Amino acid sequence: MGALVKILNGHASLWVGLTILFMPILALAGGLGFQLVGFLIGVSAAVALITDRFASNYLRAAWPIWLLAMVLWAWVSTLWSPYDAPFWGGNASILFGLVIALLFVPVTFLRLPARQKSALTLTVISAGLLGATLLLIDAASGYALSLWGDPALPGEDPRQRLSDAEMNLGRGQVSYAQLLWPVAGLLIVRFRRGWIMALAAFLALMLSAQLNSLSIVIPTLIVAGVVALIAWQRPKFGVSMAFALAIASIALAPILGFISSFMDVDLMRKMPLSWEHRLRMWTYSWELIQQAPLIGHGFDSARVFDELTFRAPDGRNITVMSMHPHNIGLQIWLETGLAGVALSIGMLLSLMKVALKTCTGSARAFAASGLVVTIATSGAVTVGVWQHWWWALIVLAVSLVCLVPEKHAKVDEQDMSVI
Repeated sequence: MGALVKILNGHASLWVGLTILFMPILALAGGLGFQLVGFLIGVSAAVALITDRFASNYLRAAWPIWLLAMVLWAWVSTLWSPYDAPFWGGNASILFGLVIALLFVPVTFLRLPARQKSALTLTVISAGLLGATLLLIDAASGYALSLWGDPALPGEDPRQRLSDAEMNLGRGQVSYAQLLWPVAGLLIVRFRRGWIMALAAFLALMLSAQLNSLSIVIPTLIVAGVVALIAWQRPKFGVSMAFALAIASIALAPILGFISSFMDVDLMRKMPLSWEHRLRMWTYSWELIQQAPLIGHGFDSARVFDELTFRAPDGRNITVMSMHPHNIGLQIWLETGLAGVALSIGMLLSLMKVALKTCTGSARAFAASGLVVTIATSGAVTVGVWQHWWWALIVLAVSLVCLVPEKHAKVDEQDMSVI
């Protein structure tokens, strides 16, 4: 039995190591690969857990129950959704199965022996710094790395391939906006002046986002950085603030839609088209939420509300609801109603309770708070709440936070105080 346990644990650790090694490539390719590697790590960890239940205590908390209840409710809501998708085998059922697998991902990180954890920490740091560098190079070179790795096929429109490269790079930048927080925590703990390297990585990511015209990354990292620095000085307060922002982004999302409905058209025309589009989406989402406030319109229903259009300054007719509201709070309200919102908030509150117990040291609180705020802020303007790659990315980033030690040398605290 001992040999079997060792083999299964080694198999799960192998998937973790490969994922970290290829993390920069996964991000540069658009981040969609995170859902596959997350699933493989989770399944491997679950199989290993059957023979060795070490490091599985975290699953006895309340948040996994709230989380499963939330995605189960989303799955059930497909029954009244106008979006034509099968109940079995559709996106909702796949998401539910993926979440079950992802619940076991942190097990692999928690059960690592000290020597392997130390080696993995250095790998994570290297992958973090390399990834931020590659994203900057790709953005500065006009997507040269992306086009070199995946060139336009014979007969394929080069402009479409360039557009795909821009979109993939944007998802990679959103991915690293989350992944860099545990990397930063590990840098600060591991190296005397690690905060300088961490700051350089964040600045490189910001610059790459600016070159890629992805405006959300810079304000997201600034807001997250403020909360993370507060958490460094006052861990419990910073962690609580981070989760409060995340909860507010869901609970109060309809207010955003309500306020957007009062925006003057002339004022919106002075904004970048992407932001005008978002304001119109949020206004429309608010109208739809009022039609089914309790149980929502059903999973993926935002996809069918595509008849309303507006004319862009260049003369194009653009669909107002572009696949989803580009705000996870509004999407939860729109598709799963007050019931889904309540389950989401219950999950966040129970998860905050665990974070307050496990993130008592400055470095881990710093990493966790920055990560939570980044997830909430980027989720409020960019991703769809049910995107599989995003869920896997979040779990991977949270698992990397587990590598940040609870306590660290006093000299590191003195170094950090000069920021």
